[in-house]
Amino acid sequence: MQTRTLANRHAIVIGGGITGLAATRVLAERGARVTILERDAEPDTATPGEAFSSWKRKGAPQVRHSHAFLGRLRTLLRDRYPDLLEALRAAGAAELDMLERPPLTMPPLGREPGDEDLVALGCRRTTFEWVLRRDVLSRPGIVLVAGAQVRGLLATDGRPPTVTGVRYATDAETVELGADLVVDASGRHSKAPEWLQAIGARPPREKLESSGVVYYTRFYRFCAGASPPPPSEHPAAADYNWIKYAIFPADDGTFSVTLAVPLAVPRLKVLVRPGAFDEMTRALPALAAWTAPEIAEPLGDPAHPVQAMGGLINRVRRFIVDGQPVAIGFFALGDAAYCTNPLYGRGCAQAFMHADLLGEALDAHPGDLTAAALELARRARDAIEPFYRASLVADRDAVRKAEGRRPRRWSDRLRQRFFEDGVAVATRCDPVVFRAFLRMFNMLESPESAFGSPQVIWRSLRVLLRGKRANRRYAIPDPPDRETTIARCEAAA
Repeated sequence: MQTRTLANRHAIVIGGGITGLAATRVLAERGARVTILERDAEPDTATPGEAFSSWKRKGAPQVRHSHAFLGRLRTLLRDRYPDLLEALRAAGAAELDMLERPPLTMPPLGREPGDEDLVALGCRRTTFEWVLRRDVLSRPGIVLVAGAQVRGLLATDGRPPTVTGVRYATDAETVELGADLVVDASGRHSKAPEWLQAIGARPPREKLESSGVVYYTRFYRFCAGASPPPPSEHPAAADYNWIKYAIFPADDGTFSVTLAVPLAVPRLKVLVRPGAFDEMTRALPALAAWTAPEIAEPLGDPAHPVQAMGGLINRVRRFIVDGQPVAIGFFALGDAAYCTNPLYGRGCAQAFMHADLLGEALDAHPGDLTAAALELARRARDAIEPFYRASLVADRDAVRKAEGRRPRRWSDRLRQRFFEDGVAVATRCDPVVFRAFLRMFNMLESPESAFGSPQVIWRSLRVLLRGKRANRRYAIPDPPDRETTIARCEAAA
């Protein structure tokens, strides 16, 4: 990027996580001086491995959960930030070609144009953030203030008001810091509505729903001489309605397992106990093959070997109301604006996408922050919002199934049958539908684009019309008995 649209400008970024660091790099490459206000202390670690074991990130409790660095993110790094991608590779991040381990029921796959984008990154969140932070802070004009608690925004009166800086506190002092623009990258717990109300701005319009799940994660390291087991009829990720699981390869010989359970099955909260978690991994054949004692050993904080995360939401905040930004010079990115169920692994890719969209909006309207805000909102509606809608629909369906309810409307029943008996089966036997799923999953295409393709619709309908008996050979094996498995986990706890 050679543009200097922010030369001689000062920007404040609230939050030093992945969204804030991505935004900082985007702003700095356009010539801005950037101050990052981060609530957590600086990491005292020399390696990514030390970061995983000792970096305290109270402001980002999800850092020791499984993370997916999807194809959209890896493609963005490859095309825009190749130096950062190379630094991640050097730190041990693995490039995971998603066409190398297709379902065993899939016909042979030849290579096609676009397949080079179906590559994700496998690494721990702490590794990704550690590398990104070192990269960003090595650049001139960037300052990070650790231990900064944001107290509010500075602004001039107006309809709407214009943001002119941030008030923050450290252990030593309270500071009023001026800026030409402010980016809120403080995540799903952002206090943007309160900050905006305090300066007389209109509140953002917000929609929020619970995702209906809680999830549990445990990390493992391969034993000496061991490696990932070969593909089997049991997939690396599956949804059995009463429990979901996924395996996430990572860096430095590590991987993680996440179990997601519906709030409608409260007995499964016992999985927070390591004995119960281990019992569930033994009960699910795909996990048993990865976590057997001769293959891998648990890794992580002995005091909290299983990491739990609840309060998972889908939320959108719109900072454009009646055609105007609620405050001029204020931009919310990542989970502060669009927050989706992290089970789908979109957060980090979305963070970089949103930061990149901000850069494009500023380039399109240099010197006009109002027009840039409108441009950012338009681009985000096109690029990010389809995945928010898909998360809403998927979570509503998951909650209904966990509660044992059928769809009320015939159209919803028809849609459910099309996806369950058509699309889902076709992703295990039809290369075109399989690729469409991978492109949607990796945020390379919106769900509407991927599954609205006439070719995908026709091929999925053809599979549906074959009937369940003919399609049994493509189904994944049935899960273990629910009640027996839960009882075993409770006993092991």
